[in-house]
Amino acid sequence: MLHKLVVTLVLLVAVALVTGCAPQITRTADSSGGDFYTDEEYEKLTTSQRETYCTDLLAAYGDAEDCVNTAQAGLTRESDAVGDLEGVLAGLTPRLMSLRGEVEGLQGQIAYFEGLPRMYMVEKGDFLYKIAGMEEVYADPLKWKRIWRANKGVLEGFYDPNLIYPDWELTIPRDWPHSYTVKEGESLWMIARRWEIYGEGRLWTQIFDANGDVLSDPDMVRPGQTLTIPR
Repeated sequence: MLHKLVVTLVLLVAVALVTGCAPQITRTADSSGGDFYTDEEYEKLTTSQRETYCTDLLAAYGDAEDCVNTAQAGLTRESDAVGDLEGVLAGLTPRLMSLRGEVEGLQGQIAYFEGLPRMYMVEKGDFLYKIAGMEEVYADPLKWKRIWRANKGVLEGFYDPNLIYPDWELTIPRDWPHSYTVKEGESLWMIARRWEIYGEGRLWTQIFDANGDVLSDPDMVRPGQTLTIPR
């Protein structure tokens, strides 16, 4: 009788060990969400729980590996794009250097022209043709008429371009006018032909198109009208 009781107890202990009557883990770790069992918890897992956990870990590892591969492919594409852009930039560099040289040259010219005198004091023996031909004025004697137009009626007694006197201070126009007052006998072609306007008579249509509120007929231009000069 006692023998049978001992055998029964041994069998119960064996069943307990197999079925895990010892304290077990009741929570389920979600490895895909970054939740893992501790070493202590893992030791308490049943064989079935361990298999499930390992399967989940392998799946999470596979997902992570796919993510890494996707990221690496993206980095490769970005690297290729950067390489292409660097190639384009290398091709543009000479042109950029050339443009920089042109800009510096233009800045030098601007500084030169801004430094030119806007007034001129008449000296003995001067005449408008001579003054206009001076390097610091227009360097072109044929442009004397602009000096004449800018000063006649402004300086007292200056009504004849052939009569100028020492110590007269003449205005030297430097700007490109955005408006123009029509003089007696002028046409749009004549106005456009002035070098300070366009220097080309055939560009008169630009003036006509810009003054539709003033002009209805290009042949009907009246003295005293102020016309816009489009730039």
